[in-house]
Order: sequence, then C-alpha cells, then structure tokens
Amino acid sequence: MSLPLSGRYVGLLLLPLLMACQTDKPTQHPPASPTARQFPTEKPASAPFRGWRRYTGQVGSYPVVVELTFEDTATVGSYYYARHGELVPLRAQPPGPGQALRLREGTAATSSGTWEAVQPAGPVLSGNWRSPNGRRKLPFSLREDYAGSVRYEQVGFSREGQLPADSAVCGIPGRTVKFSLQGVQLLDAGSSPALQRIQQLLLPVPPAQLEAYVVRQVADNVGDCTETEKSAWVSYNADHLLSVTSLEVVFAFGTPHPTHHFTSMTFGLRTGSRLRLADLLRPGYEQPLRQLLTKRLLADPSYGDFYRGEQAEGQQRWLDEAGRPQQLVPLPAEGFVLTPAGLEFTWNEYDIAPYVMGPQSVELSYADLRRLVRPSGPLAAVVTRHK
Repeated sequence: MSLPLSGRYVGLLLLPLLMACQTDKPTQHPPASPTARQFPTEKPASAPFRGWRRYTGQVGSYPVVVELTFEDTATVGSYYYARHGELVPLRAQPPGPGQALRLREGTAATSSGTWEAVQPAGPVLSGNWRSPNGRRKLPFSLREDYAGSVRYEQVGFSREGQLPADSAVCGIPGRTVKFSLQGVQLLDAGSSPALQRIQQLLLPVPPAQLEAYVVRQVADNVGDCTETEKSAWVSYNADHLLSVTSLEVVFAFGTPHPTHHFTSMTFGLRTGSRLRLADLLRPGYEQPLRQLLTKRLLADPSYGDFYRGEQAEGQQRWLDEAGRPQQLVPLPAEGFVLTPAGLEFTWNEYDIAPYVMGPQSVELSYADLRRLVRPSGPLAAVVTRHK
C-alpha cells in the first residue's frame, strides 16, 4: 500500500539500522576491558558483542534470516522467513554480564512471541521461540552468516553553526545552521573493487573524511540558512544483492515546512554495478508494471480517494515528461529497492501528489512480479524461493 512520510519513519524504527549521530565525532563502540595487571593469571575481559550482525538458521523447520544491532542501551532488529519475507521487529533490553539473550517479537504495543536463547549475545544463538500465551514452542538455531551479503555499519556526524553569527546572517534569532549525515559504510570495501564502487555511491566522501566534510558543509551553508539531515538504511542484503534508501530532509528558515527527498539504489555485490529495472525484469515490463502500481495506489483509501477527488474536479494527477495526461502512474524517477518481501517503489513529494499527501510508497510482492522477472536475472532465485 502507499505510505505517507510518517509511515516511512515508523518503518525505520523497526530496522536495526539507525544509530544516533554524535556531535562532532563518530559513533564508537566501547573498547574491550583491559587485563588487570595486578592479576597476571586472570583472563582478559572479552570485548562486548556490539554492532550489526546477520544470522541465518531455522525456527522449527522454517529457514529464517535475523538481523540484530547490539548496542549499550538496547538490542533492536528484525527477522523474516525466507519463503515470504515479511519483516517482524525484535527488541531486547541489554542483559547483564553473562546472562542469556531474550528477544521480544512484535511492536511496542503487541507481542507476537519471545525468543529465549540459552547463550549471551554472540555468533551462535539457540533456544526456544514461544508464543505470547506460552502454549506453542519451537526450537531455534542461528549462526552468524554473511554469505551472499556484505558486512556494514552506520556512521554519522552532526554539526551546528555558531549561534550569534548564524542568527545575524539568517535574520532569525536563536536559529543556527545545522548539518547531520548518517550513512552506510561497507566494512570489507577495502578488499573488494566491487564494494569500493558501491561505497563511492553510498557516501559523499571516503569514511575517514566524513567529519571534515560535515564541518565544511556547515561553514559553506551559513548563508543558506538551512537545517539539513541526511540518513540512509539498508532494506535488502542477501543473494548477492544490496538495496539502500537515502533520505534528505531540508528545512529552510522562514519556510512553512521542510522538504523530503528519497533516493533508492540497488547493487549487485559481485560486480558493484547499480542495477536498473531492466536488469531484473523482462523486456516490455514497463506497461504491466505501471498497471500493477496504479492498481495498488488506487486501492489505498487515502491516495485513491484523493485521486478520484482530483478527477472529479477535472484535474489530471499523472502527467508524462511532456505534460500529457496519463492513465497509468509513471514509474518513480528515483528507482527502486528490494525488500525481503518484494520490490518497493517510492515517489517523492509532488511527483504524483501535493505536499500534503507526502511521498508515496508501494511494495509489490515477488509473487506479483513473478511473470515479469528475467528467468536468468539476479532476481530469479529470489522469486523461485518465495511462495
């Protein structure tokens, strides 16, 4: 269904991808505890198990993929069954030292199960999944696994300008220029030319230069009088495919509302190439794909009612590049991403609706797209696996 911007923000909270940006310094993990020198026979304390981790395994007899981010304040993540791909959120409070990991499945308001591991957070997790009422129990077994995927972490910096100077330039007391950037850093890019090519498109400068880049942006943008936030998250990381969505939010002082711009990118991990729909779908896919997207958009109550209201007033919502009315929604200009359940398409503000409607997003399942997928293309194995 189509999702307004607020819906996209809710979705981000379910993924283990967003880490808080710290002013003027990167997000860092706590160091390992040093060996106590006064007790030379004592074993060194092990480093905390932190950061983003990917697991594969089974719950009962069902193959699953689990992604978790272990931080000091909480463990957050999601999992999906390999055959249908619906994301289910996971969350846990950090256990005490040596205590077993216990994950709560579901939303903040509703639990759909509990994962009770017999080990602390680590590269191997096993135990039992239990239904909310405790009547159903399934064993689970997971191991850390990056086959067909890429290891990554979130990196970020944030900087504000100087209050007196910025307020004088912008003419709004108390407002300062701000710039924050949170992006995706591929951890193995240094050893892979393909990953290096992808990394160049995910960050504006090499990771080591990000702090200086953010500082420079603030200095250069004082005259623009804006607050800018850039973020990015991974929506698919499997089958030698990587999809990343980036969002830029810009608030110009004196304007009634910020602007939002989504960019969607999908890459082949073996080649480092950015993939187009033509790489995944059969020739002639455009018309049937637009038909599927149009049907889904009009079935959504909010967008469908808006569109029919516009039509009743004699206005045409969809226009081609030459300004000619269209019966089918145009394909999004900013591309697409893969998700565990299908392909997601996002139209930015004003693309197919006014600002008040927000960006629109539609996800088509792999079952929806089965007849359009290239038999020997990168998506063939994914579609075959999904039921």
